[in-house]
Amino acid sequence: EENKNMIPLKVSYGLGKRSHDEEGRIITVDFPIFSLTNLYVPNSGQKLERLTYRTDSWDRDLVETMHAKEQKDDKPVIWLGDLNVAHTNLDVWNDGAKHLAKTSGTTPEERESFTQQLACGYVDIFRHLHPTAKGHYTYWSQRAGNRAPNKGLRLDYFVGSKSLVGDGNDDDDKKVVVKDCYMLPDQVGSDHCPIVLELQVKK
Repeated sequence: EENKNMIPLKVSYGLGKRSHDEEGRIITVDFPIFSLTNLYVPNSGQKLERLTYRTDSWDRDLVETMHAKEQKDDKPVIWLGDLNVAHTNLDVWNDGAKHLAKTSGTTPEERESFTQQLACGYVDIFRHLHPTAKGHYTYWSQRAGNRAPNKGLRLDYFVGSKSLVGDGNDDDDKKVVVKDCYMLPDQVGSDHCPIVLELQVKK
């Protein structure tokens, strides 16, 4: 029997702001009981020339858009993709290296910006489920040959409304619940690997 809650209602593009939408990297699929937004967060650049745009404009507008959508539609939101930030020391293979603070994806500004997004009522789903996991990366430099020795970064995420993870006590009453989140590091073909989110979606 087909699950009607897995039939998309609408597909849309962008955040609704020209300065961001010209990046051309946002697709949202609305399902009856949740929404899913696939995106690529702009890289801050080798010389961090886009850092201010990234943290002060893009990141803020993204979370504001997600929050407004969640309130308007009255259903949980999920956004996913290459978010171009390794949030904590668990998300980098070379924690403590001096260059990290000045390298795109590991600057204090980008990490704090992501922290602020989560503080608006959202969770990094993998880290919520696996709070102390180390060595689970999604990106490895091909030029440096870092994949085989697993010298990577976790740059790809599923971020979602807190209601999706719950505490286990009221999961039976929810229409959609997170079951697991993990990486597929053996899948080659890119310098990133796929990430997986398992949802229990009720009919």
